[in-house]
Amino acid sequence: MSTQLQNQELNAAQAAIYTRTNIRRAFQDFDDTDIAGLYLRGDNCLVVRRDGSEQTYPRELIKAAYSTYTHRLKDFFSYLGPNYRGPSVWHNNAYVLFKGWNYTHALGHLTSNAKLQAHWADKFIHITEEQKALALLQGDQTDLGHLVAPDGLRLPNQPLDLDRDMEDQEPSVSPVNAEPYCSCGSFQRQLLNVSDFQAEIQGFKPWCIHLTWFNKYRELLCKRTEARNASPSGTPDKCVAWWYAPPVDSTSDGRFVLLHTKSGAQSPLSHWRTYKPQEVFTQNHAWDLFFNMMEAGYVPFPGIALPQLKSAIKK
Repeated sequence: MSTQLQNQELNAAQAAIYTRTNIRRAFQDFDDTDIAGLYLRGDNCLVVRRDGSEQTYPRELIKAAYSTYTHRLKDFFSYLGPNYRGPSVWHNNAYVLFKGWNYTHALGHLTSNAKLQAHWADKFIHITEEQKALALLQGDQTDLGHLVAPDGLRLPNQPLDLDRDMEDQEPSVSPVNAEPYCSCGSFQRQLLNVSDFQAEIQGFKPWCIHLTWFNKYRELLCKRTEARNASPSGTPDKCVAWWYAPPVDSTSDGRFVLLHTKSGAQSPLSHWRTYKPQEVFTQNHAWDLFFNMMEAGYVPFPGIALPQLKSAIKK
């Protein structure tokens, strides 16, 4: 039976789900070395070692690990563009989502990708053809970001035929595919093989980390607006200013620093206090800190937007 199984090839969806890394995510003690092949046997994934030995692992747990991994939330700075720029409105109900090259390292702003992002950030809106935008965002020499459409991608408008009578032409209404969309490789592989994925995972729909991050960022903006509008005057008194210093090397984390006040965003430095000065916060704390402060009625502001606080943070 093992010989028969070894002659079976996994389809594209199965090959993406039943990988060494996904088995290791599901089973922490899994040894991913000396493997001759991965196959399926009933409800299990069969691991054949080079010495001929075999091990089986439940497929359901591996599928759960795959779904968790593709839906994971990356840190707040992972997909911010230059100057903490969030997703930029593009065409066809889509957005340009930049990769956070500026925040991966203390010298990240000097990388070629970060410089290209700064040059093109305000120009993508003038590129109306999807393939041209993708060639720049995801080209061989560029890795600037992706196009995402969390509410579905709108098809381009059909041009009017000027050689026909206007009254004979139907109004051009661009339909929207209501399913979320991303141009990244992971999402596109799922989309291309969606029927095979659905055969493996009940209720499966293509998804990726970029859509997870976008939805979280949009939730943050909504919460910030709610916190700001809760002030009777429209100008909040309870404010938090934040700064971020990217990691200095590949083994360290960045540093996330916050000051808070109850005297308004424009209050002088003497009215601000460091939030929990004895604790060290990193990029991994940012999401929770933002939502916690807004839950308490505080409105977050980038520290660089408040010049009176410039002397508070030393680089």
